[in-house]
Amino acid sequence: MYLLSREPGQTLAGNRDSAWIEGCENCRREFREACDKAGFVPPIAYTCDDVIVKQALVAAGMGVTTMPGLTLRTHRAPGIEASVLRDFRRRVHLATYGDPPDPPATTAFIAALRHAVQQVRPGEPSHLS
Repeated sequence: MYLLSREPGQTLAGNRDSAWIEGCENCRREFREACDKAGFVPPIAYTCDDVIVKQALVAAGMGVTTMPGLTLRTHRAPGIEASVLRDFRRRVHLATYGDPPDPPATTAFIAALRHAVQQVRPGEPSHLS
């Protein structure tokens, strides 16, 4: 997970008083948990689920936000810095139905997801089983 701001080397705790741009209640659950571990309740100034809009707001100096690495690989607005948040992990759960073998499309999707996770954090286990 990354913290997006206009300055490099940022941390969650270092932005405890910043205006935050975060998604819906369900989307920000892990974000709130990470802030709680860092010892603060984030002041959420804007709610937005659109990653392009969130990045534009950060670039305009309206606040800071968090974003997964896969998202940054698809779009990265000019004027923003992405600081790695090593203690903030995003959990992705994948469930299949029925006994193996899975349908070919399911098998291909699982392989693509594992590959994508490895591309974001090379050398670390994907934690997909």
